[in-house]
Amino acid sequence: MKLLTDKGKAKAALKRALKSDDIEEINKIIYEFPSLLDEFPALKLYEWLDLDQVTIAGIGIMEDELAGPVRAEDVIKSIIIDFRKNVSEIEIYSIMDRLERQGYIQRRGIGWVLTAKGAEVCDSILAEINNR
Repeated sequence: MKLLTDKGKAKAALKRALKSDDIEEINKIIYEFPSLLDEFPALKLYEWLDLDQVTIAGIGIMEDELAGPVRAEDVIKSIIIDFRKNVSEIEIYSIMDRLERQGYIQRRGIGWVLTAKGAEVCDSILAEINNR
């Protein structure tokens, strides 16, 4: 029952953050309660992107930001905050496993990096986002 109360408080806080356009607070709340993304249509900026696309783009963004391999937790954070998608850790591992077999990403050390093929897709996705 405590989770429901916390989620209720988070929902109210998210409404306030959206009204005041406080991006930092919005990001903090949706990262902690990604299920709220489904309740706020205004947050669904990238509905047209599928999870494979945002996973590739998320890895690319975080790889640039971290200057190295990206852990699954960082990918999840990027997908939730940057692309406003509600995703679980299990889904991401499954997607990354498939993307690795398809040659878009590769495992390196403690995380993943884009291959040349993945970097092309990432650049294409980010260019399309900038053009919309």
